[in-house]
Amino acid sequence: MNVSNLEQKIVGIIMKKIKSLIIAGIMLPAFIYGQNKVRLTNYVNPLMGTTVLTDSTLLGYNPPWRTWNGLTGPGATVPHGMVQVVPVTTYGSGSGYEYEVKTIKAIAQTSGNHWGDLNIPIMPLEGSNFTADNFASSYNHSNEVAHPGYYQVMLDRYKIKAEFTATKRAAYHKYTYTGGQDKKLAFDLVHTGGGSSTWELNKSSNFTITGKQGNLYFYAVMNHRIKSIDISKRNPNQPNVPSSGQGAGGQRKLTGNIDIPVVSFENSDKPLEVKIGISRVSPEGAKANYNTEIANKSFDQVYKDADEKWEQLLSKIKVTGGTKKQKIMFYSCLYRQFCPPNVTSDADGKIAGERDTIPGFETYSSPAIWDVFRTQLPVLDLIQPDVSNNIIKSMILNGERSGFLPTSFHGDFSSVFIAGAYARGIRDYDVKKAYRLMLNNANTPTGDGTKGPRPHNAQYLKLGYVPEANIQNPTTETVSTAGTTKTLEFAYSDYSIAQMAKALEDNDTYKTMMNRSQNYRKVFDIQTGFMRGRLADGKWVTPFDPNYPYYEFMYREANAWQASFFVTHDTKGLISLYKSPKDFELKIDSLFSVPWGGYAKDNLSVFLGQFCMGNQPDFTYPYLYYFLNKPEKSQAILTKLLSDYFGMGPEGLALAGMDDYGSLTGWYVLNAMGIYPYSPADPEYIVSVPIFDKVEIQLGSGKTFIINKKGIGKNISKITIGGAPLHGWFVKYDDMSKGKQLDIYTK
Repeated sequence: MNVSNLEQKIVGIIMKKIKSLIIAGIMLPAFIYGQNKVRLTNYVNPLMGTTVLTDSTLLGYNPPWRTWNGLTGPGATVPHGMVQVVPVTTYGSGSGYEYEVKTIKAIAQTSGNHWGDLNIPIMPLEGSNFTADNFASSYNHSNEVAHPGYYQVMLDRYKIKAEFTATKRAAYHKYTYTGGQDKKLAFDLVHTGGGSSTWELNKSSNFTITGKQGNLYFYAVMNHRIKSIDISKRNPNQPNVPSSGQGAGGQRKLTGNIDIPVVSFENSDKPLEVKIGISRVSPEGAKANYNTEIANKSFDQVYKDADEKWEQLLSKIKVTGGTKKQKIMFYSCLYRQFCPPNVTSDADGKIAGERDTIPGFETYSSPAIWDVFRTQLPVLDLIQPDVSNNIIKSMILNGERSGFLPTSFHGDFSSVFIAGAYARGIRDYDVKKAYRLMLNNANTPTGDGTKGPRPHNAQYLKLGYVPEANIQNPTTETVSTAGTTKTLEFAYSDYSIAQMAKALEDNDTYKTMMNRSQNYRKVFDIQTGFMRGRLADGKWVTPFDPNYPYYEFMYREANAWQASFFVTHDTKGLISLYKSPKDFELKIDSLFSVPWGGYAKDNLSVFLGQFCMGNQPDFTYPYLYYFLNKPEKSQAILTKLLSDYFGMGPEGLALAGMDDYGSLTGWYVLNAMGIYPYSPADPEYIVSVPIFDKVEIQLGSGKTFIINKKGIGKNISKITIGGAPLHGWFVKYDDMSKGKQLDIYTK
């Protein structure tokens, strides 16, 4: 892939959109323009990751479905906002927005990277040009603008220019009816990201609608007087809108109250403006959030505030050098790091489930820990330690109710996050409670088939590994224990707990957990050189094909190649299991060269050999050559991945796989800067050649950490920290937090 051509293509797309918007009379607020200095928000393209790859040569297989590329959305939001105002092209699609779909069904007030949001969908309508079963509007990307804190589109069916912005807990809609039509607004509350929903809607004044959808309350204020609220009847036999085919519900029959309330307004020449406060706590909370954040502000004021919040946050990292395409990619990826997790407490501090409880800090939704413990959360530790701190507080708050820390999908990586944050000086929470919950997760003997923080942990504690079921003829869809992956993941979490125990001077636990961290050895098969499933009697799973991927048999979303080298806490010990370092090197050579077998499996896409850039399990593998003292081989792989595997496809907007709450984009951010948390529980970062000449990072410590690239070579010749030679390949956070400069000399 030619980087310069791709850069020109992306910039050309952006400029064409701006020119077409100017010609059409569709303008962004004036404060975005006229700046002597380029604002970093202008490098962000929120459409990054919204397109889909269809080229089998890029994907590695012929796609039988819409592939899982990005799943991001261009919703208007502020950092970690409860609100993300997103155009919904496809329910059940993750973010709600799929670039190739040419119609918009509604505008939802929440979005994300997965399928649990898309709440309170509304849609501006006009006259009688709609039915309850058909009111979606076509749109054109040439009349679409996405910017941090802002989204704009022309709804062609109704000739309505739609604009959106947001505060943390409130949405602001502005609809300009360009033909002077009768203004109407549908509340399509039967739809959410997860399917049908219970809902309520009431007129509380001539300008106000209140209600709820599921457990989310809203308070909506319009600038036009309400003339009437009519009910538009749906066909009860009409199936719900189909999903995108990504396992998110498919077609289902609508249930419950499926009718659509349609609000009609008295005539006015002004644009229809709608302000919506939301709350997960109470109706009063929704109204209070509206009053606190948005009631007395104009659209331009809210947008300007949102843009400034993003500018200040993005300015925490400033880069010099690189191409325009690289800056667009870098800041578009950095932007994604600060979208989730989302604030869940109200502006007055109250929280869901305990309406009268004010914990004294902003609570956050649980991170998608399996996805982001190795990328996005370490970025937050560097740039937003206060947010990391409150996420941990939120985990503890919920853990006091359940007895456990959240595990999120697979593994047990809350302990990794907390241990790493603690090692980086993030400690403004009850450390003893956090540590006790970490131990609860690790030591609770969860039985087979029973729920708990570590499924099958009783067997792990007894055998030192999670055994696999003896299943004949397993397929990619076989659901079992994923025992090999669990063993590797539990072993790393045990190591993380050991580091916390050491810091807290709990020496007995430190020794126990360090011993358990070696359990990865029990699933290593010396005959094949792979981590392999074992039965409870100790026998290996047979037959064995290391190239065949499974979703939840032996491995989780991986084949043997993609799972076998996840030993980030003891890579030297992993190498010692091979006959020689040379044998290990040959194995890693094969990892990046043995062709992918063309298997089509959810979550697995875009390969370099067997290495899968589109999914998380092997994110650290490009660095394995460092441990053989051959960093130049790692650098060649990193350079290719950064150059060719981001901004893919004809539009230059596709990612290699799902972004999963900032995981994939976080990988790009860290590697583009030349530092990567190889073992996130440890306060150190492996060093590579950055793509920029200079990177300035404002750390939570108050110091600015500077990374300088010296020379134009592709490989490292020397590294210094604070002017002194760096011994080895890892820079310590302690040196970074003191503002010592990292100089990377290249050859």
